Amino acid sequence: MCQCRGEWDKAGNILAQAAQGLQQAGAEGIVLCTNTMHKIARIIESRCSLPFLHIADATGRAIARQGLRRVALLGTRYTMEQDFYRGRLEQQFAIETVMPEADDRAQINQVIFDELCQGGVH
Repeated sequence: MCQCRGEWDKAGNILAQAAQGLQQAGAEGIVLCTNTMHKIARIIESRCSLPFLHIADATGRAIARQGLRRVALLGTRYTMEQDFYRGRLEQQFAIETVMPEADDRAQINQVIFDELCQGGVH
């Protein structure tokens, strides 16, 4: 629960160690299958020499192929409110993101962590 306590560097170090172990096991690249944890992608990239597929890059390319320039962004509050994902879409792909209002973002975040991460939706 590093993210709940704001311990992002600690989470980054844990994932970087995991990436290094996977590299030693013969992996040829890193895919991090969670939008939110891309907040600490720079830590993983700095500690592991494997190619890192950033999810915002893959998303940006897919959006650009469809000719879209303004998209809705739904996700955890970290992903919606912080710059590590939105900024990358804007800077590298000229894609603007729009988000729900603050109350709706809080509810979406609650559903993700308290329901989806626990295996269901109520």
